Amino acid sequence: MNHDPATGGRTGDSSLLRRLNLAAARGAFLAAESLTLRELRAVVGVSRPTAEDLLAELLTEGRVEETSAPRTASSTRGAGRPARHFRFRAESGYVAGLDIGAHKALAVVTDLRGTTLATHRVELDPALEAPDRVRAAIDAARASWAQARIDPADITGVAVGVTGALRAAEGVHDVREGPVGSGLAPYSLPGFTEIDVAGELSAGLGKPVAIANDVKLAALAEHWKGAARDHRDIVYMFAGHRAGAGVLIDGQVHQGRHGAAGEIGVFPALGWAPAMERLHARGAALAAADGVERGREGELVIASAARQDPESLEVLIEFAEVLARGAAVLALAVDPELIVLGGGMSRGGAIIAEPFRRELAKLSLVPIDVVSSTMGADSVALGAARMALDAVIAELLAVPGS
Repeated sequence: MNHDPATGGRTGDSSLLRRLNLAAARGAFLAAESLTLRELRAVVGVSRPTAEDLLAELLTEGRVEETSAPRTASSTRGAGRPARHFRFRAESGYVAGLDIGAHKALAVVTDLRGTTLATHRVELDPALEAPDRVRAAIDAARASWAQARIDPADITGVAVGVTGALRAAEGVHDVREGPVGSGLAPYSLPGFTEIDVAGELSAGLGKPVAIANDVKLAALAEHWKGAARDHRDIVYMFAGHRAGAGVLIDGQVHQGRHGAAGEIGVFPALGWAPAMERLHARGAALAAADGVERGREGELVIASAARQDPESLEVLIEFAEVLARGAAVLALAVDPELIVLGGGMSRGGAIIAEPFRRELAKLSLVPIDVVSSTMGADSVALGAARMALDAVIAELLAVPGS
């Protein structure tokens, strides 16, 4: 396809050319706070009449609207008519992200700029049957839409993070569907091998639903809005009611051939499972002594360690060191810029981070920065929203027939 200076565009199939230019115009508005017609022409590389036609089509489809000029401290208005400014309508669609875990279902809804509009969380019994767990997640999602006053018809993408889900080239399956090594003990949600999770969610929400591993989505959220925003190669260590890890390479979640990249927590030699068991056992003992409801074991151990309780300190230090050994294995494999400590246990601050750093330093070839997550409990749901948003944006920028 040749470039035609007279028209400011490419020559060739006029229908395909228009679709290419329209996709480029959508991309230009997505990348900018606002654009004038002159700026749109410059970005897309088309003539003024073509730019006017593209703008008219975007206005008609509701993706773009006129807006006020951006305010700048040095802006001065010259003679003549001021340029009109236009912006991408972030509210022309919405995406939902869900986190389905053992102890909670959490939903978040964002606009197409990724601005969070509402979240809704429900606490769950770890022994809850799979159909009831899925129903609770559906109810949480719909509650978040109602809270944000969004018509369900305007939800354009939904993604879900699930414990134990492996996302491979041939589709999504539960980690326990095997085959797995006889010496491994992977964990996934009770009963999720026995139901069609994506199908049940899609039927309940009236939308296609994408599913991915929860820890990998938490890593994606950390890169999007958290402590890893300025980094591309990341090892993310999740420590909550269980331990896990995710790897981002060049800003993208590394899935591996079967979606199992980073699933080193199942490797017995690392000792993650026994360390988690001791942590929960200590938390359960503290909960029983204080008459506190179960489910906050990690918080109780952290609080106890902060009061210099020797047993709690010992359990936490052991846990941090075991987690660091897993991080060192991944760091030696991918040589990341940054390691992020995420999940509920990351809120322990220096009590967790310092023994983690000390152990990591013993096992690393080069110094690696370690930071604690800034995402909190919403990380998996936000990562799911990012995944859904990426799919919606890709569809917006796709060129049919190209």
